[in-house]
Amino acid sequence: MQKIITKSWTLAVVSGILTYMAICHINFIVSWICYIPLFVAIYDKKKKEVFKIAIVFGFTFSCLAFFWMIPGAERFTGYNMLYGVGVFLVSAAFYSLFCGTLSWCFSALKKKDSNLPSIIINGILAGSLFCIAEALLMLLSVGLPWFDVHSGNGLAEDLYAVQPASIFGIHVMTFIAVAVNYLIAIIGTKKLWTKLYIPAALVILYLFFGFILYQNFNNNLPENKSFNVAILAENITPDITWDNNTGNFLVQKLLDLNRLAVTMKPDLALWSESAIPWTYKKDDDLVKEVFKITDRARITHIMGINTAYKENEVFNSAYCILPGGNVTGRYDKQYLLSFIERPLNGWLMPFFSSKGYSALNDTTHSKPLLTSFGKAGFLICNEAAIPAAAANQVQNGAQFLLNMSNDGWFNDTYIVKLHFYYARLRAVESRKDLAVNCNNGFSGLIKASGDIDVKEKSAEPFVKMVTIYPNNYITTASSYPEIFIYACALYIAIVCTSTLIKSKIINNDKSLQRNMV
Repeated sequence: MQKIITKSWTLAVVSGILTYMAICHINFIVSWICYIPLFVAIYDKKKKEVFKIAIVFGFTFSCLAFFWMIPGAERFTGYNMLYGVGVFLVSAAFYSLFCGTLSWCFSALKKKDSNLPSIIINGILAGSLFCIAEALLMLLSVGLPWFDVHSGNGLAEDLYAVQPASIFGIHVMTFIAVAVNYLIAIIGTKKLWTKLYIPAALVILYLFFGFILYQNFNNNLPENKSFNVAILAENITPDITWDNNTGNFLVQKLLDLNRLAVTMKPDLALWSESAIPWTYKKDDDLVKEVFKITDRARITHIMGINTAYKENEVFNSAYCILPGGNVTGRYDKQYLLSFIERPLNGWLMPFFSSKGYSALNDTTHSKPLLTSFGKAGFLICNEAAIPAAAANQVQNGAQFLLNMSNDGWFNDTYIVKLHFYYARLRAVESRKDLAVNCNNGFSGLIKASGDIDVKEKSAEPFVKMVTIYPNNYITTASSYPEIFIYACALYIAIVCTSTLIKSKIINNDKSLQRNMV
């Protein structure tokens, strides 16, 4: 028994490592095999054993995926790493229980038969159950993006694999990845080697479907008037203190970026999230200096700068400012980070660099902003990880998307790459060109087709010019973001109903046989 447990737990650990590589590091190849050891480990096990094995899997994944919290919290707070250790342990325990519960449910619902039809039915069941579980987790942890774990994340690395997201969102990518993993695992376990063509065919058909979607979109999208955007990547570390010793130097870096942008003759300048680390005022000296430099070039600015509400409470805002300094509107971040921007049950992690401010989300300023080039939709920071955030912008008329972010706190972790590929998912889901300015992270442009036009990361300040084509295209994923989840729920209901009916018929037959005897 101990040997069986050890083998199963080893497989669970291996699967946890592979899943971390696939999901967090956006690895297309590993996504097709990461769950195979887990499904092999829980095959034919009792539900209690399945729960324990999945706990080991979840804890392994969590240790790798959430380790950044320990040193990260120390940087956030300016204190020791005890905050990080506490958040890490709670997060790891929660996600491990999530994995255990999900696997237990699958074990309880799956068909016990080992024939090929049952294997296929169970593969679809596994994909459907993972989709629903991840959707629920996303809904429950909307302010905690580190729990925004999607098994299909790694497929975002491939241009064709990401295309079906324009219809069904991220959920279809989770479904196909999990279903293929399960089919390979069980077909291999049963040594039905000749049947491996089934998962292979699924992968090929899925990628071919993505290719058709990509070609169709590129061939049918009307050619609209474009405009040029200068991405002003200041790359200033977020824990630096703006004071009398550093202020002039940091201001000069921002002004130099604007001087460089003027030479490129852009239509619009995109700043990063909270690029100016104080609250907006109409007569702000830095803002006035910026427009002295850029007014002759007639540049519109999308500026990241907070809006004061009252003492230690702000809105995390993006301002649209026309040449001359006239503000046409502002967007306030709607999906705030729990514990960090917004208190959760009264608890707020003290920020060293921001002196403990908290943020508010004012729904009055939640809509896209009208510019001279079309309606600009906004995703600030972690909003790029939330499908509903982009869908809301598109539903309200956004013709292109702008992602303003700050990865300075995580610039030596996988989160930097993950953020950029979340933006790719949002671009494809909405079929909107999406410009990214991420301080200390990857900045660039993802086309509505999913093509990565520009992707650049540097420790030094830089200005990058990109071209955006606004469009009025509305995708199924933007209009009905949960349609695939409903389909998965319907499938699970059908499987459960058929199982109950079959069980009832068998019990009735047994009862009839006993009565006849």
